[in-house]
Amino acid sequence: MSDKTQNKSISRLRKKKILLSVGLLIVVLSSPLWARGFWIGFLQDRAESNLLTRDPKQSLKWLAYAQSLDAQNARTRILLARAYRKSHEMEQAYAALKNYYELAGSTDEFQQEQWLLKAQIGDNSDLQMHLSEMLIEPAGSIQDICETYVNSCILNYQFNDALQILELWEADFPDDPLPNFMRGRMYEHKHGWQEAIAQYQTTLNKDPGYAPAAYSLGRINLTLKKTEEALEYYQRAIDSTENQAPAKVGKARCLRLLNRNEEAKQLLQEVLELNVEQLQLEYQAMGDHKLEGRKAAQLAMGNLELADKNYDAALKWLEPAAEANPMDLGIKNSLVLVYSRLGRKAEAKALSLKIKETNDALAEIQQLLDQVQLKPDDPELRFQIGKMYLKYVSEEQGIVWLNSVLLYQSDHLGAHLELARYYEENQSRGESFQRLAKLHRKQADALNRMSKKVPQSAGNRDVPDDHSIDAFRSPQKEKSGP
Repeated sequence: MSDKTQNKSISRLRKKKILLSVGLLIVVLSSPLWARGFWIGFLQDRAESNLLTRDPKQSLKWLAYAQSLDAQNARTRILLARAYRKSHEMEQAYAALKNYYELAGSTDEFQQEQWLLKAQIGDNSDLQMHLSEMLIEPAGSIQDICETYVNSCILNYQFNDALQILELWEADFPDDPLPNFMRGRMYEHKHGWQEAIAQYQTTLNKDPGYAPAAYSLGRINLTLKKTEEALEYYQRAIDSTENQAPAKVGKARCLRLLNRNEEAKQLLQEVLELNVEQLQLEYQAMGDHKLEGRKAAQLAMGNLELADKNYDAALKWLEPAAEANPMDLGIKNSLVLVYSRLGRKAEAKALSLKIKETNDALAEIQQLLDQVQLKPDDPELRFQIGKMYLKYVSEEQGIVWLNSVLLYQSDHLGAHLELARYYEENQSRGESFQRLAKLHRKQADALNRMSKKVPQSAGNRDVPDDHSIDAFRSPQKEKSGP
């Protein structure tokens, strides 16, 4: 057979294969009774697989395709709730879970996801109550349950409970790097630097490309003034992830300390080209607080201009950052220096007084945190911490602490008043803020009326309890939807 004849034969075979593939595709797509279900199931399986590998962003892409084929599919809705929760998109998670309830009712899967969603935002009371049965018969991933529970314990300063689950988790999944990473976060939070370093190193031993661990080691080494070591870890994080912005900011800080200012400025300019929403997502992906995405690059650039004695340029970065993040102590410290260098003495003095007040509050908070480790069930300690966080450090952390008060004493008048005041002042931020403002004001008013009727009462057990500090009803009281 000649080459020409052989080529024609191969060409005919290829055409037959293409026609056969097209024919099969037409048959599949033209069979509404089973083909659509097949593709939806395939897309859902891909989404669930991405959730298991901790990639909720990709999971949401698969689920968007599944939803376009069937907007009323219950399994798609519960997977959406899970993916949004893992992406820290709590409003979307709540909406998806509510849609699932409307389609499927109060299933075991619904109840477990509801408990996980509540725990994600700080209320782990239901998850604690049902943790054993969930680990025996999980509706989703055991690792997801453990991760959510440990995160909620860290939020509520329940470190001993978190450590117990981490031990069980690591024993059952010894190759999973996340238990070591989360243990490292706990030690870092308590300033146990060497213990944290050891856990982050173990994380990298299990997974050399685990960027959040390299990023965290960069942060700790920078805190310990080991600039060269920090630089190496930040570069390792950059090389290991698409979410490079946080590590680039960290690397820029190292470069400034090493007098490599032009390199630092170039890196920061790359980061500042990203929008705030993307930056917040990247900081969360690195295990850091999303609020860092709103100010870290601006603060680093302001400090860079300050180091170069470009005070007017520094001010252009620092003042907007301060306006967007009025509680940030690092920005205030840099602003005081700029105001002083520019001869704006009155502004420098006023800001210095605020810094002193904040530092005094931080010292008091640390004392209270030490006490709450010894008495984790004390609602009054938690209330004092919550008030001070809300005023001086972080609104989000303050709200978590105030909500934790209600886990231990649901009729705590002060906590309801503080929460009502906060949500009322922020009702423009969305429906959930309006709902929570009404909820806590109603509880506070009821408690006030009760205290006037029974001034010597030690508690207010007759006050109706909505069991809904996060706008979720407790399934023990009521089997309705969220």
